[in-house]
Amino acid sequence: MITIKTVEIHNFRSIRNIEFRIDHAFNLIAICGENNVGKTNCLKAIDLFFYPDKYDAVKDRPTLKQAQGGARIDTKIVMTFYDSSTTMFYTLTRDFKFENHPSRKLVGKKYRLLANKTKGRASILAKDEAKKVLESIEFCYIESINIDIPKLIENLTNDAIDIEYQKTRFTNSKKDLKTAFDKYSSGLQEILNIFSRKISDSFNQFKENWDIQFRVPASSETFRDIISKDIELLIDDKGCLHVEQKGSGLQRLAVILLNFEILKRMTKLKSFIVCIDEPDIYLHEGLQRKLMHFFKEKSDEGFQIIYTSHSNIFIDQYAMKNTFLLSAKHSLQYSVRKKKNINVVDTINVDISTPDGYDRICQHLGIEANNYNILKKENIMVEGECDKKYLLELGKLFSITLPNIISVDGVTNMTSTLTHYNTYYKDNTMSYIPKIKVLFDNDRAGRDEYNKVSRKNFSNLATEYIKIHNYTGTTSATANHEIEDFIYPDITCYLLNQILEKKGMKKIKIGDVVKQIAQPAFLNSGILNLLEYEKNKSNPQNTNLSVNSLKKNLAEQFNLTGDRVLAKTVRQCDSNYPYVREFIIKLSSFASE
Repeated sequence: MITIKTVEIHNFRSIRNIEFRIDHAFNLIAICGENNVGKTNCLKAIDLFFYPDKYDAVKDRPTLKQAQGGARIDTKIVMTFYDSSTTMFYTLTRDFKFENHPSRKLVGKKYRLLANKTKGRASILAKDEAKKVLESIEFCYIESINIDIPKLIENLTNDAIDIEYQKTRFTNSKKDLKTAFDKYSSGLQEILNIFSRKISDSFNQFKENWDIQFRVPASSETFRDIISKDIELLIDDKGCLHVEQKGSGLQRLAVILLNFEILKRMTKLKSFIVCIDEPDIYLHEGLQRKLMHFFKEKSDEGFQIIYTSHSNIFIDQYAMKNTFLLSAKHSLQYSVRKKKNINVVDTINVDISTPDGYDRICQHLGIEANNYNILKKENIMVEGECDKKYLLELGKLFSITLPNIISVDGVTNMTSTLTHYNTYYKDNTMSYIPKIKVLFDNDRAGRDEYNKVSRKNFSNLATEYIKIHNYTGTTSATANHEIEDFIYPDITCYLLNQILEKKGMKKIKIGDVVKQIAQPAFLNSGILNLLEYEKNKSNPQNTNLSVNSLKKNLAEQFNLTGDRVLAKTVRQCDSNYPYVREFIIKLSSFASE
């Protein structure tokens, strides 16, 4: 999968020079800021990089640059991509100074990061290589305004027909339809050819070299045009059907969802990058939350989504991962060439890793709870939302009050999140130093990050690092233990069986799993591997469904207040395996100052 690592934009509209450094391991990128600071221009610049024919020097050169002139007035966009399949970085430069020189307009180089995190030796990309990198990416830009629904339907219809399905270019119904269209076209052409030969004699009386012909377009392009012109987009919500008669919010949502539905059906091995200008516009809070959940699902599937937003719902409020705050300098500058003052807007990327920058983005987004105290006095940091859900539910059942729990959305974000907090509390004026217990899975990724974090000095925080054990308190230096191993095996089996039952699959035997997970052969490999084995044994025809891919589904079903059978099972397990309760008590306890 190829994702964007860095974006540099030079001399584009309100942007003179700006750079975004993106964590390519986290696929959601938010650009925030007040109105008229250049957020949309950033997305337009990325769109221009992929579709350079859209370049309009009159519109796209900065106003001041056009007024003042100079050697460097044309737009230049530099983007670095990371290919996870080859671990290669590709830096491509699109310089519109060479708009009339295609060979110089797009240039690039490639390199690989070495073990010591330094760049390897860069090599120049051939033109075909650079083009191949871009061709492996499917890019889509969804604007916030000027959405032409009929035009969208036409484009999507054409794209839908052009999609290469797994076994055939068209589904059977489309193939039959096109065959009928081709027969009609060829038959009509044959009739008109006869007619044209007959009438040509009459025309020759006036000019001897006149030859009359009729052409019946029979290409797939014409076939698509006919289809798209006959299609209407209707949404049945028990009211009016035409999408143009819906509210702006529903129209906006329809546009976003239609684009994603087309993209995800493409079977070519491509990477997907989507830019969306203000996805939250016109949507009430409930729909915003659902849309953000949809974005997270798509990011897990590999879509890299870059969007502008004024809503804190679309922001990672804790770690501010891949969140950028834009501001602008507004000024009057005199143009010698035009002999008058020019209104200049200069877009700026605010550093939110500083306390002042963090305060500014919180103020802009209305994040009041964390405005000046983003950490509580006592905190627990976990790798993901699944860990948080299991701990909170068990804490409620055991009547254990847990402190503030922070999910960093992936173990590799532990270091950067702690670094952010450490910077924020550099000039701490509070009466205490925030305490954080950092909980790591005891798998390979967790141990790697544990070793990385434990070597750092976060002098403004009181940190304690803990590796998770399984439900009996057992682990090892080579274990593959995650939060699911800490939860009682009876419970993970119960949760999995609920999912299997809903999918019409055979359940696994809980007793067998409980016995096997205690054996050395399965103890270190982790319960998810055992569940995968048992699931496949019970359902040999459904091995394509991975238990590991159901981690979120398992956690979402862990609701002890709404499932009496589940709560009763936990209480029974508690008497057999007291370590789980003891660990949560210890985790929630912080030494007094």
